[in-house]
Amino acid sequence: MARSTLAPTLAPILASVLLAATGPVHAKDVATGFDAITTPGEAVEVSAKFEGGGWRFWRPDKRNRAVSYTIDGRSYTTRTDAAGKGRVTVTPSRPGVYPIEARLDGKATDAAGRLFVLDPLRPSVVVDLDQTVCDMAQWRVPFQGGKAPAYPGAVSVLADLARTHDVIYLTARDEHLHGVTRAFLARHGFPDGPVLFNDWGFDSKAERDQLSSKNHGKYKLEVMGKLKARGVNLALGIGNTETDAYAYEGAGLDSYIFDTPSVPAPVPAPSIRFSSYEPGLRALLVRDGHLPGATSTVGLAALVGSAP
Repeated sequence: MARSTLAPTLAPILASVLLAATGPVHAKDVATGFDAITTPGEAVEVSAKFEGGGWRFWRPDKRNRAVSYTIDGRSYTTRTDAAGKGRVTVTPSRPGVYPIEARLDGKATDAAGRLFVLDPLRPSVVVDLDQTVCDMAQWRVPFQGGKAPAYPGAVSVLADLARTHDVIYLTARDEHLHGVTRAFLARHGFPDGPVLFNDWGFDSKAERDQLSSKNHGKYKLEVMGKLKARGVNLALGIGNTETDAYAYEGAGLDSYIFDTPSVPAPVPAPSIRFSSYEPGLRALLVRDGHLPGATSTVGLAALVGSAP
């Protein structure tokens, strides 16, 4: 599938520079737990990141330190790598959502994430964040992202999808935006689900590549490929850029692209453009069989005069 790519953006770079220049010093260590997704019987890597006190963005990684995990009553041990991450591989046996507790050097719980073990028969929807459900310019997110507005109708449509689908939030945001992202989702009452973050910075070529938005589609496609390899049933994706369309189409998902000013050019078929959640996207999801026609009174009204 031939497709042009987005021009690189300086927004992530500027945001990180501003964070380093204006953010407060962290006297204490910083620990971040991440979500992981798999299906029963399929191995998955679980990780947590540990950093020392410093500036908000540039913080020294804690390398070669002992990390112990407790996941679903089982214990695992490892050491942090060059990126300050402690990684272990687990193979859960049954569906469910399990807390991930990680301890550095045997101390009290430092980082917490969740392991989502999904039913492979239940479909999943992949949802982008910035300018898809979060109505805030990307450069402002590190400062005000927890209080960002949501696009009208986004919560109601995703809530109805969550009745029959698992919701997976897959974002190109850097993992240091973990806190403001979860605050935004909780504040608006978005359906619960795992949040998967990107990793961009200056420590490696892979991290530097993600400072350019033109590479975000490749990153998301790789993540979805790994999810599918573990048996996760990815059915549709909701995003707002041509790179989202590239990733969703490449992974074989039904691709729905929000027609916001951030989309630089028309997205050709098979991706489907929509200009509102209510009634626009809802009607399309009903038409395509992802939502039942009588999901709600709003859903019924959306069927009237819906765009093809």
